[in-house]
Amino acid sequence: MFYERISNPSNPNEYILRRNRLSMVSVASIALLPVLTFIGDYQWLTFTVMNASFYAITIIEIDRHIYFLENKTKMYEVFAMSKEQAINSADVKIIYENLTRREIEITLSILGNLSYKQIAKDLFIAESTVSKHASNIYKKTGAKNRRQFISRYRKKSK
Repeated sequence: MFYERISNPSNPNEYILRRNRLSMVSVASIALLPVLTFIGDYQWLTFTVMNASFYAITIIEIDRHIYFLENKTKMYEVFAMSKEQAINSADVKIIYENLTRREIEITLSILGNLSYKQIAKDLFIAESTVSKHASNIYKKTGAKNRRQFISRYRKKSK
């Protein structure tokens, strides 16, 4: 079930496909551990499989960070007072205000005009969880709803 869900994303972009492949490597490696333990004491094999899992998880996190860096211009435009301020800002920590990493992922998806249902499917969370995160995003950015949030973004990007 996990493989079927992860192998057919509704909105396949490079980031999601790469993350899904790395997730499969990690889950498969962890699932192999009990089998390897049952077969016998092959520590070199067990350590190799475990390291593969941890490397895959590490690459997923690095990839997420790179994705945020690649999209920081979009985030600057959303949260900065003006485009000039975003370009000239020296303090990178300010761009995300006080949003969590998950809220930033959801913000980028909302700005990509994805529905809550699509976002939930892509991030493997419940639609109600996406809705709650979106509500927190709107509160933190001073928007009352999705429409106001997107129109505010579009005003800043002009």
